[in-house]
Formats: sequence, C-alpha cells, structure tokens
Amino acid sequence: MNNIMQLGKSCCGCSGCEQICPKNCISMKPDSEGFLYPEVDESICIECGICIKHCPIMTNVSRCDIPKVYAAKYKDRESTFKSTSGGLFIPIAKSVLSAGGVVFGCAYDENLVAKHIEVENKDELYRLQSSKYVQSDTRKIYKQVKTELQNGKKVLFSGTGCQVAGLKAFLSKEYENLLTIDIVCHGVPSPKLFKNYIDYMGKKLGGTLTSYNFRSKEKRGWDLYYKAENGKKSKSDYGFFDPYYNAFLGCKTYRESCYYCKFANKNRVGDITLADYWGIQKFHPEFFDENGVSLVLINTEKGRECLEKIKDKLEIIESDYDKASVMNTNLVHPSKRPACRDTIYDGFDSGNFETYVKTKLAFKINPKTKIKKMIPLGVKRLLKKLH
Repeated sequence: MNNIMQLGKSCCGCSGCEQICPKNCISMKPDSEGFLYPEVDESICIECGICIKHCPIMTNVSRCDIPKVYAAKYKDRESTFKSTSGGLFIPIAKSVLSAGGVVFGCAYDENLVAKHIEVENKDELYRLQSSKYVQSDTRKIYKQVKTELQNGKKVLFSGTGCQVAGLKAFLSKEYENLLTIDIVCHGVPSPKLFKNYIDYMGKKLGGTLTSYNFRSKEKRGWDLYYKAENGKKSKSDYGFFDPYYNAFLGCKTYRESCYYCKFANKNRVGDITLADYWGIQKFHPEFFDENGVSLVLINTEKGRECLEKIKDKLEIIESDYDKASVMNTNLVHPSKRPACRDTIYDGFDSGNFETYVKTKLAFKINPKTKIKKMIPLGVKRLLKKLH
C-alpha cells in the first residue's frame, strides 16, 4: 500500500493529501470520534506516492533553529481587547492587506464550525481573532493559497504547526510572497465533540448558539462567553468552570497525533510564532498587562522584515526562549496523553449528551479557586491599587 492510508492515527488531519492527489481519490472523512482522516478509493488510486511525499508527518519541512524572542502588545487597545492576548496578529495581517495581499486563518462559519477562510479586507479580520479550541477544517484551502501565490499576491497564512507544515509540504517550494504564522498549540479536540457541546449549551439557553468566545475579556478578563439566537440570551463563565474547556485544558480530548506532535518544539515551521506570554509577570513584571501580552518568535528573515514594518505600532521588549517556554511547555514538547483519553469519547455521540457531560467531562474545583476566579476584573484592579 503506497498511499496515505499507511499513516493511520499519526495523521494530523491537515488534508494536504486530499488536495494534492492527482486522481482525486482521497477524501477526508470523520472517524468515530469526529476527527477527519483520509480515505482512499483503492479502485482509482495508482499508488504514485505523491500523497506520502507531500505529507508533513511523513516528510520534513524547513524549520528554524534559533528564534528571536519578544514580548509585545499592539498599541491599538480596542483591537487588543478583542484579541486573545496582545493582539499581534492584527497589525501583521493589516500590513499584508495594505500591500494588496490576502490573509488565511481560522474563523467560525454561520454554524460555529471552525474553518480556514480567505480574508481580503480589514473589516473582515475580526473573524480571525480570538482562540478556537477545536480543529479547524482546512479542506481546499491549500489550493486557494497556491492560486493566490501563483497570481503574485502577498499571502499570510496562520494556523497550528501541523497546518503550516501541511501547507509547506503541499506547496513543496519556497514562495517569497508567502508569510506564515504558526500558533503555539496544546492540541485540538474533535469538531464533532465541539458541535455536540454547543448544541447542548444552546438548548440550555433555550435556543441555538450564534456566538462563542473561549476567552472573552468582557467581565473577569478571560471569560468563556456565548450567545443564543438574536442575542436575546447570553452567558459567561470562567473557562475552568466549563466542562468542554476544562477537558481541553486537561489535555483529555485531543487528536491522537497531538500527543506525539513533531512541531511542538523549538524548531518552528512558521516565519513567525505567536502565543500568549504566560508568566510575563514573573520574568518581565514591568511589561505585564491584564489584557494580555503576546509572545512573538521571529524565526526567519521574512519574519524579521515583517516585524520591522509594524514595530512602530507595538510596545515590544526582547526576551529569551528559556523564559518564554517555562509556562508555554508546548514550545518544548507535546502535551502529555492522560489515561482517560482511552475512553473520553465513549458515548459522546450517543444522543444523550447531558449524561456524557456529567460522566466523561465531570471535574472538581477547589472552592478558593472558584471564588478567586469569579471576582470581576474591575474589583481585581481596585484591590491591586489598594494593595
């Protein structure tokens, strides 16, 4: 068998094989847990091996050896407030759009399905802001990227390490007009699990969810926030109190390949790497900001040139990799697979999701932690001033 099926559970789900196949005999299909995996129509497959040659797991893509490390904040505070951390993605994306380019990144569609989309104007960039803790669908997107590159357009592509590596493997050559951002990633839960969960939460609010933000800065600084039909009902809660989010933070629901991710290390695949700078108050207390600080790794000359273009729009200081990786452990190694991963998806699609949540996604919270997390952001600010 000289095709991508030999990859098995090592597949990261980038869908590059489906898009590169010359016979169109590969389709990405959900498995029993809702993760997309390639299926090959053996009656059409000619075993040319192109899918293997262009697979980011089976082949090696270019990497950076020694990144330059920074802590940074976008000076546009309104935009930063809408972003997950320090808002660095927006000025980078705007610089590409201002040059007549296009931007590819993850957005929710009208059904809250996470998909990679193409953005051509600044007014649509908000769709790519904020974290989506679910695997995004990149089917067909690499072909779109290649078309824009071949048309001579400047292209920014943002995604997880495996998605960026998947694009590079698909293209199989360097494009000077391509700029890539890889996001420091813990791992990705199943799209089907997320869909079942938001359907369940929508019913609890008496409608269908139309908005979902894993890390809103509206009330306590880093809330989970979701809204039902027509904005009539909404709910916010601290992420640790949410079963889906808590399971994500506990590394319980990731794709199997995430626990052995070859991109969770210092040798980054993107021109730029972005993340939250967790632990900034310990290593750079003078730079701490309650609205978030971005960790920025500049991995290539293209990344350095991009940073120079937008530096006047940033507050930025140099840091180092050892400090940055203390609380961003996925810069060093993949997330550890917990024993409960063996059965965490059992019953998730049985039709009784409430029972599934109460059994498989159940968790306990220390009362002191709960009280601390429930304090509104404004009260926290006041207490800090009084202290």
